[in-house]
Formats: sequence, C-alpha cells, structure tokens
Amino acid sequence: MNTTSPSASPRFDSNRAWQDASTTVLTNRDMVIALAGVFLVLPAFAIAVLNPPPEPAAGADYKAILEMLGAFFKDAWPGYLLVGLINTIGTMAILALFGHASRPTVGQAITKGLATTPVAIVVQIVQGFLLTGAILLPSTLLGLAGSPGLAALGLLIGIGFAIYLAVRLCLANAAIAIDGLRNPFAALQRSFALTRANVGRLLLFFVLLVLAFAISIQLIQLLIGLLAELLAGGEIAVMIAALTGAVLSAVMTVYLLAATAASHRQLAGSSPHQSLVDKFE
Repeated sequence: MNTTSPSASPRFDSNRAWQDASTTVLTNRDMVIALAGVFLVLPAFAIAVLNPPPEPAAGADYKAILEMLGAFFKDAWPGYLLVGLINTIGTMAILALFGHASRPTVGQAITKGLATTPVAIVVQIVQGFLLTGAILLPSTLLGLAGSPGLAALGLLIGIGFAIYLAVRLCLANAAIAIDGLRNPFAALQRSFALTRANVGRLLLFFVLLVLAFAISIQLIQLLIGLLAELLAGGEIAVMIAALTGAVLSAVMTVYLLAATAASHRQLAGSSPHQSLVDKFE
C-alpha cells in the first residue's frame, strides 16, 4: 500500500490555479478596480504623461540611446521611485485582499498594504542582490580562465540559475501578505519551502500567463493607438495611448497577483502558518 509523506510537497495544478485566480478577481472586482485605479493606473498614467522617456532619434546607435536614457533617468529617478513605492503599496494591498477569506473594506486592505510595504521592499532588495549574484558569479568564475567562450557559458549558467531562484522566491510577497510574516528572510524561506518540487510547473504557468497578457496588450494597444490617431490625433492620442497602457498593465498585474495568491493557497495546503490577513482591525 502506497502512502504519502505528510511533509511531501503538493503537486501544483496550473488549471486549478488559473480558475482560482479568475474567480478571486471577479469576486472582488469592485475593490480591485478601486485599488488598482488609485495605486496602479493613476501613477503609471501620470508619469507617462508628465515625464515620459525621450524618443531616440532615427538611426541612433545603441551607445547613444543608452547615454540618452541614462541622462534622462539621472534626473527623473525620484518620480519613478515614488511611482514604484505607490505600486508596491497597491500590490501588497491587493495581495492582502486576495488572501482574505471574507471581503475587507478598501481602507482595511490599504492599511494592510501600508503595514507590509517596508518588509516587501526589503524582500525586493534582497531578491535583487541574490539574482544579480546568481548571474554574475558563474560568469566571473569561468571568465577568470580568460576564455570568452567560458565566460559566455558562465553567463548562460548564471541566467538559468537566476530563473530557478526567481521561481523559488516568487511567493515571498504572498507569504508576507497572506501568512502575515514580518521577517523578510522568513518570507523568502517560506517561499523557498512552498515552491519545492514545483519549479518547472510554476515557471511554465507564469511564463505562459505573462506571454498571453503581453501579446494581448500589444495587440490592444496597437488597435486603440491607431483608432486614437485617426479620430483624435496629437496630444489627445498620446494621452489615450498612455491611459490604455496604464490600464492594461494594471489588469495584467492584478491577474498575476491573483495567480500568485492562488498558487500560494494551493501549495500551502494544510499549512501550520495561520493567515493573519483574516484579522483586519
């Protein structure tokens, strides 16, 4: 008779995760629209209209484009940093909403988002260091031999390891918002434990999800951009394009967050971690 170890990781079911994510978004659509509108759409639209990146000149080479963008972001980084902070508050509030069994108010979700944002920022910084190190270390070590081929091989190995590591750490924010963890390293460790034995399935699920949204967004933006240019033109067309991009990007973010919350719920199973999101006060 076969028995399953209680410590064995559950098998990730992408179809179930997508159905769960879609249901979660539809069930909470009113609050999702409010949160996404304030924290995702408006900041993205404002920065796109008020301080858009410069368009490279026709025929500009790669070096000139990099110099132009470097000069732009040297002056524009405070605005983009502010937008990133607002986005982080919004994403943590939406994750908290998706992880709550009942339906908290928008104010309660925002409060939870504000409370968890500092931990999420630390997690993002640590993830950045880990992923950068994962890419650079193999390339640097193999590059010491002085062979460009070995250095390129090291870079490929590093990229592969970084992708693996990114999947293992992809549920850290969910661990913060849903499990109520306030130690960033505990959240990273929790994600590492939840994703064990499901890296390939999670990677395929999120890659297909992002590709589907990216292709859809490009087609919709192209269509609306052409219509706006034909019917309005000038500044109005630019604003319509910016608003369309902000809304579509927010839709993708919301569904990715719902998919993240659904993946967390599925892999956590009968986890001993008690969700603290249920305690909105």
